[in-house]
This record gives sequence, C-alpha cells and structure tokens, in this order.
Amino acid sequence: MINNHRHQDSAPLNGDPLSRKAESLLTEHRLQIAKGWLAKIIDEIEDLATLESFPTQTSIRASVDVLEGLATALHDDRALIEFEPGGLYYEKSATLGLVGSGRSSDLMAVARSMQALEDSIWEMMIGAFRRDDRDLLRLIMRLRRALTGVSMAAAEACYARANSELDRMAHTDALTDLFNRRYLMRELERHVEIFKRYHHPFSIIMLDVDNLKWLNDTYGHATGDAALRHIATLMRNSIRDVDFACRYGGDEFVILMPETEKRVVEIVAERISASLQKTKLKIDHSLLTLEVTVGSASCPEDGTDSEHLLQEADASLYRLKAAKNRGGNVTAGGQLTG
Repeated sequence: MINNHRHQDSAPLNGDPLSRKAESLLTEHRLQIAKGWLAKIIDEIEDLATLESFPTQTSIRASVDVLEGLATALHDDRALIEFEPGGLYYEKSATLGLVGSGRSSDLMAVARSMQALEDSIWEMMIGAFRRDDRDLLRLIMRLRRALTGVSMAAAEACYARANSELDRMAHTDALTDLFNRRYLMRELERHVEIFKRYHHPFSIIMLDVDNLKWLNDTYGHATGDAALRHIATLMRNSIRDVDFACRYGGDEFVILMPETEKRVVEIVAERISASLQKTKLKIDHSLLTLEVTVGSASCPEDGTDSEHLLQEADASLYRLKAAKNRGGNVTAGGQLTG
C-alpha cells in the first residue's frame, strides 16, 4: 500500500505508451524476472562457501514485491517515496541485502546480486520493445552498468576505510595514541617467530612512571593523563621508525625494537631514561619533573618466549627501582654499577 499522505501534492501520472508497456511487463512477468535473477546468481556459484550468500525464500519473495513496486513507480510519482527510508519497498529491498555471513566480501556479493536483478529486468524489457526503443534501453542499461561500477567502487572504498579505522582503534591506546597491549603481544609473538626462523634478534624496553600516583593525588587525574601523553610524545620522538612504542598498563610503557642486540638496547634505554627525566611538565605555573625507571630485555640473551621476555624486562626495571630507592646505580639491564 502506498502512503499517499506523505506526498499529497504529487498527482498520479498517466504515463506515455512506453512507460505503460514497461509497467505491464514488470507486473505480468515479475516472477519470470525473479527467476532470471536467480539463474544469474546460480551461474556465479563456484564452491560450497558461495551458497552462504544465496538468496533465501524471503528475499526471493521480496524481489517479486519490489518488482511490483517498480512497476507502480513507472506511472505514479507517489510510489517513489516508498523506495526511500521508512517506505514499504525500501524495507522489502533491505531484505535483499540480508544475505551472506558478514565477511568483507559480502558487500560486493550483494552489489553483484542487485546488478543481476537489474540485468534481468532490462533483458525482459529489451526483448519486448520495438527496435528504436530497444536501442534506447540498451544505451540506458550500459550507462546504468557503468554507474553501478562507480557505486560499487565508492562503497567498497568507504567500507575498507571504515574497517581500517576500526582496526586502528582496536590496536591503539585512546589516551596516548600509542599502540596498546594487544598490539604489543601480537608483535612480540611475531618477532619471536622471526627469531626462531631467521635468528634475527630483538629487544624490549619497559618504562615505568614512578611519580604518576603522586601526580594524580596531588594535581588530579587530568594532570596524570597529561603526563602520560607527554611521555608518549617523547618516546615517539626518541625511537626509530621500525620500533613500536606501546602503552603496556596504567603507568607502564614498552618499546619493541627489532634487529637490536642487548648491548645496544641498554644504551638506548639509558638515553631515553635520561631524556625523559630532563624534561619538565608544565602544570599551571609549576614545572614538574617526570620520574621514570627503565628496564630492558633481549632475545635471545634473556629468553625466546614473549611472556618470559616481558618478565625479564619487568624484573630489570624493579631491580633498578630498588637500587634507586637505596641510592645505588644500575644499568637499564638491571646490572649493579656501584
């Protein structure tokens, strides 16, 4: 049923002979057109997995109803509103898209299915009209196919961009914009496998903000958050493009450094620690020192398992922290120097 109240100022059109003939074709042969659509989709089935996106009985019924709506729209402008959101045929058309299993390729599968339905409509019309009318319809069909390709490309690009952004969000710490713990664990496992296959060493640096709790308690969590963002920026500026800076926990950060041996990572860790502790965080009219402790671990010297390497880096960090509390000195690898 058409919602006449939504376009009361739009009167039905009698239509020319061409539109009346097209309406009659769609009305009388809608089942044949739907069967032609199914035949085209069947021709594309290459394996059992493709059957997952095959139209259901509900979508076949919907295609017949949509064809009836298209026939009405050929002579009555008011029917067009029913193909807009909230309209009768919009809802039925939506049913045609409820196929597939949610994979990234389903968007293209639905687009191809809709193209097959349109082709079935054009084939019916072209076969029934006069020569001049057929030439016009073929021209329109060719143009529509080209425009469908444009729409499919644009939709696929939009879909890919949305997926890319979701993937970025899933692996990024919201506060610091560094990689998060999930991403770190994935990369650690990957580098462990690289070492086992090709014997490429790598190292990690673990950094702990010693006075974050004091900053939060004294100046508020907004100040603590500012300190974490500040440290994240300094870390990004202190590492190579091939390194990964990650927020590991509340006040802990980890840097994964591919192709880096133990003797090198300890030097880098000392440099990063010194650089961070030289900087001041400006809060209101005060300059606050960020107190950090840095530990490190290397593959293969400290282990060839991701969890064990993190434990070793954590242990070296806390050996350094304990030594600092006693007034002693240790390297970023946790070795006493005096």
